Amino acid sequence: MRLLIILAAIIGLNGCISMDAITPSFKAESDTSYYLIDTKYRFFCEGDSKRCRDMTKVVSSRDQLSPIEQAYNQQVKGPNYPVSLMLIIMNPNDKRYKATPVGGEGRYFKVPKNDTTDLVWRTLNNIQEDLFSTGS
Repeated sequence: MRLLIILAAIIGLNGCISMDAITPSFKAESDTSYYLIDTKYRFFCEGDSKRCRDMTKVVSSRDQLSPIEQAYNQQVKGPNYPVSLMLIIMNPNDKRYKATPVGGEGRYFKVPKNDTTDLVWRTLNNIQEDLFSTGS
């Protein structure tokens, strides 16, 4: 009983104990077996994880897009380079895969992980790293 009173006093003096601090965390694993394209915000994400790359960054790094253009045999064109890149990823000329809509609002599309989509991921990652390392 005395221990309970001391514990209550400590809690009263220090504030409430967060339930997160005393309950175990059971996070579901992210499915990263595919890429997800967010057409509204122009993100290319690794599955349902929070690891995403911003496709709008390609505007300032168009010179780094040639490997993607070669792999897809399509050119990323202006004036809207991010949308052009999105369309290339979602609709490859050779029909090697098909983008699958996710949800009913037409905003998200799933594409498989393969050599070409992995190349897109690596290129977007490199662009992001270059921009942040130069302070842009």
